[in-house]
Amino acid sequence: MTERKLKAAVIGSKAVTALYGAAGVAVFDTDDPSAVPKLISKLYGEGYGIIFTVESLYKGCENALKKYLTDPYPIVIPVPDETSDGSYSKERIAANIKKAIGSDLI
Repeated sequence: MTERKLKAAVIGSKAVTALYGAAGVAVFDTDDPSAVPKLISKLYGEGYGIIFTVESLYKGCENALKKYLTDPYPIVIPVPDETSDGSYSKERIAANIKKAIGSDLI
């Protein structure tokens, strides 16, 4: 069986993505939630299977991102940004884990 190597990316404001970029993760700067679904689709086509999106953008286009909840890839994970406390991200990550393994670990 052939394994597919998946790349990781982060979508968010320059203030947030700069930290990830310094760690070597591919970053894509935007403050426009309406641009996120199209960008995720493009990135997945380019081999990005794990895509982190800052909470404010994720919330702004959550309905458009629902289609990714049932597909194994791309995995779209909200991460805290400067406007959040991280509770929303934790809730979404817990839901993804529960979906993947059938149990709540967090």
